[in-house]
Formats: sequence, C-alpha cells, structure tokens
Amino acid sequence: MNILACIVIGAGQNGLYTARKLQQKGLDYRLLDRDCVGDVWRKRLKGMVLFTSRQFCSLPGLTFPGDPQGFPSAIEMADYLQAYAKAMQLNILEQCNVEQLSREGALFKVSLSDGQTLWAKSIVDSTGSNQVPKIPEISQNLSEEVLQLDAMLPSIADVPAGSQVVVVGSGATGRQIAGALSQTSHVTLSTGSKRGLPPNKVLGKDLFWWLKKLGILFADKESAVARVLQKRNPVPCADFNNKRLREMGVNIVERTVKCDGNKLYFKNGGKQQVDVVIWCSGYRDNVQWIALPDCVNDNGYMHEYGVTPQSGFFIVGRKWLSCRASELVMGVEKDVDHIMTELDHYLSTECVADA
Repeated sequence: MNILACIVIGAGQNGLYTARKLQQKGLDYRLLDRDCVGDVWRKRLKGMVLFTSRQFCSLPGLTFPGDPQGFPSAIEMADYLQAYAKAMQLNILEQCNVEQLSREGALFKVSLSDGQTLWAKSIVDSTGSNQVPKIPEISQNLSEEVLQLDAMLPSIADVPAGSQVVVVGSGATGRQIAGALSQTSHVTLSTGSKRGLPPNKVLGKDLFWWLKKLGILFADKESAVARVLQKRNPVPCADFNNKRLREMGVNIVERTVKCDGNKLYFKNGGKQQVDVVIWCSGYRDNVQWIALPDCVNDNGYMHEYGVTPQSGFFIVGRKWLSCRASELVMGVEKDVDHIMTELDHYLSTECVADA
C-alpha cells in the first residue's frame, strides 16, 4: 500500500500553491481535482470579470500576464492556473472525483468514484468557498413553467430573449448577470441586506491596493476593523452599481420574501410576474463526502484558521479563514503558509506518535 505524506483536494489557486509548497519540501503528495485545472473559472458566466486587478491575481513564482492595472476575465484566470500547474510541474490527478474522505487509524482514506482508494498521512481541503449555490426553500413554490437557474449560469444565451427575469441576490455575480441580461431581457434585481458598493478603482488605483496599503486587507478576522468589514460586506461593483444598472434598464427592488406560481413578492410589498428566476443568493459548502467526526456541522466546516478538530486535516481557501484576503488569490500565500506550518508540525510529531 502506497502511503502519501499529503493529499490535496481541489486544484484551484489554493490547491495549486499548497501542492507547490509540498513539492518544495520534497514530500510525496497528490493534488486531486474533479475536473481539469482552471475549469472552476472556465465554467463561469461568459464575459465575467474579476473584481481584483491582475497585479493581485498572481501566485508566487509566476506573474499574471497582461496589464497589471486591468481586470482579468474568468477565462484568463482559468488559463493562468493551467499555466501555473504546467510551469511548476505539479503532481495532479485531474477528473478525479472524491466520493468519501474518512480515517482508519493513523491514516486518511480517500475513496474515488472510479473505485480507487488513496491513503495519506494528512489532507488539505482546498475545494473553495463557492461550492454549491444556495437555493431558498421558497423557490419550491414557483410554477414548473418558471425556469430556475443559479449563479453558475455559464451563458446568458441560456435565458430566452425577451423573458421577464428576476435575479435574486446583489453580489458581484448577480450584478454582472443582471447587467448582461439587460441587453436581451426585462430584468429586475432583487437585493438583500444593504451593503457598500464601492468602485473597483479609487484615485486611479485598484480598491484592493488601498485596502492593502491601509493594512485592512490582511487584518486578522477578529480585529475591530475586520469585524466592521464583515458586517458591512461591501462588494466592488465597477459598472454594475445601482445607478449604472438602472441606466441599463434594470429594475431594482428589495429582498424576495415569497414565491407563488409565476410571481415573486418583495419586502416593500411589490410583486413581479416572471418567466425566469436566477438565484444568486450565496453558496453553501458541499460536505457530504467528509466522513470525519467533529469537522462539519449545519453551517459547513468547523475550523480555526484552517486547522480542524481532526488532527492532520486542514482547510484553505475559505471566506474569512484568517482575514478579508482569504478568499482572494492575493490571500493564498498567507493562509497556505500558515497551514503548512501546522501540517509540518503534525507530520513530524503527532503523525510519528500515531505510527
């Protein structure tokens, strides 16, 4: 039986850099991904643009190509991750679906959908924050005649032209979808909690340049400034703020509180007859494949700064794992370096003791 030092699950930006660190340490590892490297970005809405500029989209060791001040498309991000994996010659198993992660004695057992089993002393879960779109229960009250889609919509061509569309959720994705559809359909954007909508650039510089300069971006999640940021939950929205969306013809209403037949009802008492509803109301974790005690609950993963209650099982790439930058490419190095320190300690002490 071949026993690996570590298995990394999920070949996004965090998984790739984790694999690179393991490679540099000379550890025997495998990086698994259910699709191909970059596909998580390649499948996003055609034309979608990131809200961080290229200067903040690089992983250590490979510069992101193009204008550093410009904002890359999702396809560019996919191509970059693929290029990084190739340039670093990482040990990746693509189209490799994990059905279950469990533990037997001192080892982790990774059961794959093709019947294979891999064994490792440690695991890093880098499957990311945006795993499964949240669809509220009220959606079940919509008529079968209403087409229901979610934030993973690959193309606006999937929405019949001329449709009455309500996009539920006013994050960056929901706003880009509403703006794109305004060219072909009658669009209403149903917003949730009030949040700041700052521009992508302030005084000619990326907003995140300022947040980094001011020490806000990497401030610990328990700090006062981070708590304020979490509460306000601002989203840089470039050309998709409320004013610009209205100019595009998008009707903006309050929270959706009820669905009935082919109608949506809003908090302010208004209602809208719909042909299509696109749910962009956030994401939830897919944890059904994790058969480890005390590591998941109804809210998803249980951890402190990426360290779970299960010794040897670590997490990276979560929202607010340590700071605001955690879910961004620019936060990868900080969080991965932290869990690598913990992983090194585990392999050199606890793992040896268990053996």
